[in-house]
Amino acid sequence: MVARRKDFVDNAIPSGNALAAEALLRLATLLDKPNYRTETGRILLMMKDAMARQPTGFGRLLGVLDAYLGPSQEIAIVGTLEGADTQALLAELRRHFLPHAVAALKEPAQESMLPLLQGRTLVDGKATAYVCENYACKLPVTSAEALAEALPTA
Repeated sequence: MVARRKDFVDNAIPSGNALAAEALLRLATLLDKPNYRTETGRILLMMKDAMARQPTGFGRLLGVLDAYLGPSQEIAIVGTLEGADTQALLAELRRHFLPHAVAALKEPAQESMLPLLQGRTLVDGKATAYVCENYACKLPVTSAEALAEALPTA
């Protein structure tokens, strides 16, 4: 019988299973799908002993574990992609190292299927960023400086 190998150990390239767990966790946050988060937890639980014995072999999976144990971080930006104010918010967002955050962008007139973007609108006609943790959002901001203050710190 031919058996397919499940490689969890990271080498020069992260293991496919660690990348799949990371994708599941990000999708769980982005799509608000608790069952994806549950599946990520099952993968982590299955590998807990191996990660404890040989942590250097599971760098990517340990990163997933860190994200799994911490709060989810969500950032929604509403604005026209060509707009200078939207570009300023996106540039500020890119300046920060936020390994556990998911971000999504929508045009003002566009409806979105993503829970993170539903009900989000412009404020005073300006591009607006909503910074949330576990889907509890701070007040919306419209400037890059205010976004920098609202973003989580590492």
